[in-house]
Formats: sequence, C-alpha cells, structure tokens
Amino acid sequence: MKFLPSQFAYVLHRRDLRRNLGALVKYLVFLVAVIAVYAAVFHWIMGSVEGQRHSWVTGVYWTLTVMSTLGFGDITFTSDIGRLFSVVVLISGIMLLLIVLPFAFISFFYAPWLEARLHTKAPRTLPEDESGHVLIAAWDAIATGLGRKLDVRGIPWYVLEPDPRAAADLRDAGVAAVTGPPGDADTWRALRAAAARLVVANREDPVDSNIALALREVCDTPILAIAERPDATDILSLSGCDHVLHLKGRLGEHLAARVDAGVSRAHVVGTFKDLAIAEFTVHGTPLAGRTLRETNLRDVTGLNVVAVWKRGVLLPARPDVVLSEHAVPVVVGTRDQLTDLESLLVIHRSNFNPVVVIGGGMVGGAATRSLVERGITVHLVERDRGLEPVLRGLPDRLLIGDAAERSVLERAGIDEAPSVMLTTNDDAMNVYLTDYCRRL
Repeated sequence: MKFLPSQFAYVLHRRDLRRNLGALVKYLVFLVAVIAVYAAVFHWIMGSVEGQRHSWVTGVYWTLTVMSTLGFGDITFTSDIGRLFSVVVLISGIMLLLIVLPFAFISFFYAPWLEARLHTKAPRTLPEDESGHVLIAAWDAIATGLGRKLDVRGIPWYVLEPDPRAAADLRDAGVAAVTGPPGDADTWRALRAAAARLVVANREDPVDSNIALALREVCDTPILAIAERPDATDILSLSGCDHVLHLKGRLGEHLAARVDAGVSRAHVVGTFKDLAIAEFTVHGTPLAGRTLRETNLRDVTGLNVVAVWKRGVLLPARPDVVLSEHAVPVVVGTRDQLTDLESLLVIHRSNFNPVVVIGGGMVGGAATRSLVERGITVHLVERDRGLEPVLRGLPDRLLIGDAAERSVLERAGIDEAPSVMLTTNDDAMNVYLTDYCRRL
C-alpha cells in the first residue's frame, strides 16, 4: 500500500498514460449512458406494451442482468418487441461488457498501473547523496562474483537492467537493480556516474562501446569493459574504456598454467610487495600422497603453503591435508624460493609429449597459444570445421573431428599425452569427455 501514491503519481505524470486514463473514463461514461438508455426503453416497453409498472432501479437492474448474461429470469417480456429488445441488449452487453470493457480496462488502466508498479520497484535514479559506488551494466556471473567482493569491502553497487520487469525481479531477489537504456547519457546522469568509483561494462561488445561513449559525455569515471572477442579490445579502448579484459583469453591462459607438461613449473597468480603467490601441480612427483607436514616444503624451499586446490575447492593448508595426485598447492614466497621449487619439480618429473586440447573456441585458442609460447607441443581437436581457417597454424597439429570418437583421440596422441584440456564451452560435454578420457 505504501507504493500506491507514488504509482498513481507516476501514472499522472506521464502524458501518454493520462491519455489512456482519459479514454477509459470516456468509455465508462459511454457505457453508463447506454445502460441509462436501455433502462428508459425498458420502462417504455413495460408501460406501453406490457402494461407493467417498475421502478427505475428495477430498470437498471434488468439491463445489467441481461447485458452481463446473468439472466435471472425474474423480470421478462412477453411481447415480441420486448423480446427483440432483450436480444439487442444481450448482444450489445456481450460486446460492451464482456469484450470491450476488459480490453479497455487492461489496456488503459491495468497496464499503466503495472508499469508504474514496476517503475517504483526498479528506480531510474539514485539518491543525490550517493557516491563512491560501483555501477555494473548487466547482471551475469561476473556481476554475481564482483558483487560479493564489493559487499565484503562495504562498497555499494548497482546493476543496470534495461527491462523494468527484469529489474523488478532482480530487486525481489535482493539485487540493487536500476532500470534505464544503457546507451543513453541521461541514464548515467541519473545513476550519478560522475560520483561513482567505477563503471563495469559487461554487456555485448557493441553495447559496451555505446556505454563508454555515453559515459564520456557525462564524466571521466574509470570504465572497466569485459570484451567478448580479443579484436574488440582496441575498439573498446578507443571508445573511452580505461581497462579492457578479455576474460575468456585470461581463462585460457590460466588453464594453460595448470597443464602438467614439459618441464614442471610454478605458476604465479599474484604478488604482494616482494612476495609471489603461485600454484603448482604435484602429479607424478614424490609429493603426491603425502601430507603437508610430510613434504617439508618450508624446510626445503622456504615457501609457505597457504591453501590447496582439490577438485575445484580451495582448502586451508592444514598440516594433515593429504596432497592427492591432482591437488594444486598454493604457495607464497620470494622469486628465488619459487626457483628452488621448480628445480625440485624438474628433478622428479618431465613429460615432453604433446598436450591434447579439445575445443578450439576462445578459451581453447587462448590456452593453445599460451602453451605454444611456453614451448609445449599441442594437438588441438575441434569438431567445427568452420573454425579450421582460424585455427590453422596455431597448434602444432590440428585435428577436425569429434573428440567422442576413440580414433580421433588416438590420432591426437592421448595415450602418451601428459595432460588433456577440455574447453568445449559445454559443461555436460566436458564431464562426459573427462570420464571418457580417464577411461582411455
């Protein structure tokens, strides 16, 4: 109930909605006039032809029961002219009350009211004192993860959704959503983009470019764009984006760093002052099967193990955690200490057979490129023959075929491959091929 005044105020503020309400009122006046005329004719026929006397309330009552097709039958005509008049009232009632009135009510009142309700639930503006916030151009997996991190830091953030209904649904789900066209400079003015600390453009590349151009009309707030394609990086930068990330390319590079092939090495994932944060695989080394206490990594290399990845779950580094064959420890130390670790890994295991990459999309292509730059031989399997011109010359060997066929994987060298990377962009297919490759 507390939203009703603002909803009616919104309806009355819009000129087109006021016209709709005016048309609805005119139709209701016309309907009342028709009922009054029918009631008058009812009295005339009843008095002049039928010889009966009824009140005006009875006339309106009879008219409404016939027009609405209720037809109680307590008041009826016996003459032909009266019954013919009843047919006219019945047919016109079906048209005016049962067809036109619901349509007019929905079109001229309910739809504007629903739009006003959505408008009040999904605002188009932010408070004038809002500042230091982050604006996200679309609600997706990126916004979900970023929102959690911003909440931890106590930074307010808002998601822009062009569709008011979708924005209202997001607000019902607990997301601070606002609505408005993303390519309109007025939208970003209303969202106080000039006082924001960051704008994240994570829609399609052309839309992100329009967002950057619209924002640069309003302010110089930093813009972080998420590029769908690597060739869009330059375009988005020229449009005014301060930072452009090709996340699929970054994902491919990160997956390539996890590949256990060639000379084993640690992959640096971050730095803190003079310290480096790195990951490495223990597959095929004497570390596999031991607990962290038994590895003595701190004594041997000086590195501190701070966490362990196990099947996609980051676990705390407790002394009794067992390093399975596919565990990935996360260590912190200096560059020299990482060099000592890599020397230890090289002694125990090196495999220079080709790595098999299944899937030549953006992630697979970026991973292949990263592996080739490291000097690792790559055999790439791609099912789509249309990608052959794009991928030709990228891997050491390109095989066009279905990875679910054993002969294709055997030609790719799966029997001797140190690692298989699955980048099919289909979770179900990745799970299926994981099981299939392990059995092979």
